[in-house]
Amino acid sequence: MANRDDVDRVLAGCTDCDSVYAARKWPDGDVQLIGQEACECGCREFVVVGDSDSTADSREPNTRSETNDE
Repeated sequence: MANRDDVDRVLAGCTDCDSVYAARKWPDGDVQLIGQEACECGCREFVVVGDSDSTADSREPNTRSETNDE
């Protein structure tokens, strides 16, 4: 079992709907929500918000625009 000092409190984003929750990040990298087991959408996968190693930062916003150069 991890020592309490080894566990960080973080903000975790749902990988499906991007909702953000308070969570704990364990030394093995596991992220668990505080007070609930899943997002309201039902997803159980989370990434640390602001963590440069997470997929949340690699997501690109939907800024695609259509232009006709005819």
